[in-house]
Amino acid sequence: MVTIAVALIGVTVYLLAVFPTRSFILQREQVKNTVSQVRAVTHSNQTLQKEIDSMNSPSEIENIARSQYGLVKPGEKAFVVLPPSSTTTSTTSIRPTGK
Repeated sequence: MVTIAVALIGVTVYLLAVFPTRSFILQREQVKNTVSQVRAVTHSNQTLQKEIDSMNSPSEIENIARSQYGLVKPGEKAFVVLPPSSTTTSTTSIRPTGK
């Protein structure tokens, strides 16, 4: 009878120790993963904020307006340089036939 009681107490202590420990270990892994994700998002946010700050400068706005939209300041003239034509012309001489 004492052996059965000791065995039941042992099993109870084992179950009370194993399940919370397992749950604790799983939660620690989840916390590590979440912290890693937060760091990645924070880094991404910092990079994007630097890009936003640089794009808000007047010189960058002017560069974007000129390069992407072809805008010019008042009084300036815009020129478009076209690539050379892909068709080639050849010169042929026509010989008179003597008739």
